[in-house]
Amino acid sequence: MGKLTDKVAIITGASGGIGTATAALFSREGAKLVLVGRDEARLRQAAEGCDPARTRTVVADVRKNEDTERYVDTAIQAFGGVDVLFANAGYEGKIAPIVDLDVSVLDDLHAIHVRGTFLGMQKVIPRMLERGGGSIVVVSSTAAITSFPGCAAYAASKAALLALVRTAASELAPQNIRVNAMVPGGVDNRMMMAFTEQMAPGHAEELRAGYRQMIPARRVATNEEMSKLALFLASDDSSYCHGASFVADGGMTVV
Repeated sequence: MGKLTDKVAIITGASGGIGTATAALFSREGAKLVLVGRDEARLRQAAEGCDPARTRTVVADVRKNEDTERYVDTAIQAFGGVDVLFANAGYEGKIAPIVDLDVSVLDDLHAIHVRGTFLGMQKVIPRMLERGGGSIVVVSSTAAITSFPGCAAYAASKAALLALVRTAASELAPQNIRVNAMVPGGVDNRMMMAFTEQMAPGHAEELRAGYRQMIPARRVATNEEMSKLALFLASDDSSYCHGASFVADGGMTVV
């Protein structure tokens, strides 16, 4: 039997690298899925790796209250409830020194990462309580605990997520809802490519090679490795985990 058999899971940012890999793994583990994203074509591609009878896609902007209500309502109408929220929607934004960064970049990243996660929590918590509990998994970043120049807006929004996770966990643990954070380091996907292209235009591969040598594991993660951590936190394997931040960075932050 799969670790998520008959569980209803919502995945935001489902068309990104980690989101797509997690959708496929959750599907193999028996979950009923609502995949959420802003790009319909990429959402359809993500859904191709899942059981079509147990998968729905919703084009939505997590920053919007009405869109959040719509994707939660889809889970209720299609599958009868919500057991798991994988709050994964996000993007890198612009890399620039604080003095050169337009405040709109900060506002947009905060809206997607923090407001989007907050709204998702707010809408799914009552539904989880109806089912006796659940699991909320929030994707932060090692930028929240050890950042680099030019990353102020992204790092600040990801750090705010860790505070949100701790607060939500303290409120919800007595009601059998687990809230935990994933803290990935470098992952071999579009976001890492975008970060390095901004930081070293024309020399991004050299930057990525140097970055890999700074990691004790001497490599970045795969999307599939991150999906396995998401599965642990979504499933009952993490039944005693509340308010924790699970760093998965190949040892980068310990050196």
